[in-house]
Amino acid sequence: MSKQAIDFDKNTHVSVNEYDQSAQLALPGYEAMHTMAFACLKSRLPEVANLLVVGAGTGFEIAKYGKAKSNWQILGVDPSSKMLAIAQDRINQSELSQRVQLVQGYTQELPVAPLYDGATCILVMHFLPDDGSKLSLLQSIAQRLKSSAIFVLVDAFGQKGSDELDRMISILKAYWEETGFPTDKSTKLLENFNEGVFPIQEARVLELLQQAGFEDIMRFYTGLWVGGWVATKS
Repeated sequence: MSKQAIDFDKNTHVSVNEYDQSAQLALPGYEAMHTMAFACLKSRLPEVANLLVVGAGTGFEIAKYGKAKSNWQILGVDPSSKMLAIAQDRINQSELSQRVQLVQGYTQELPVAPLYDGATCILVMHFLPDDGSKLSLLQSIAQRLKSSAIFVLVDAFGQKGSDELDRMISILKAYWEETGFPTDKSTKLLENFNEGVFPIQEARVLELLQQAGFEDIMRFYTGLWVGGWVATKS
């Protein structure tokens, strides 16, 4: 994982302990998105497989995958020690420690062998500016995948300042009101979005994926300001 604009170990606007709960309220279809991401993996990966999870976070998706597939080996990488502490507790409670390894750091720092059968990068890339950092992250993932491996990317997308994204944010605010997302948390979320999140248009997402060495790209999920794409390593 490349260095993020938001440091989850230092940024006071991000409560690590409440991350999962806040994410479920803030992101429309959060749990369904994870289920669809797993379905993408399940449709392509063999029964015995090794999976790279970039941005392991609190271990939410790792626990989901590990419980569902008893023969998957999973490596999760994340720069946040606080996130990984929560992830390790979740993995231990789920009795997955024999098949899951967590590494604190960035994807570029991982060994280039062994190569993985698949990878996910969920709600990570939008923390990186499009100054070569996004492409570098995608390339670092591609370099650690086997040929024909599956890759699942989920990220905020859209052009900041555009009418379309502004309208989407208006819908989001109404959605948050309907679902009871606390006003103070939604305000902080939008502050973080404005200051430390760097979404790009879908056309640019596809371009970067292709430049990094991915093909057969398909969008499988849309949750207002968040999209999910599945691709194949060339």
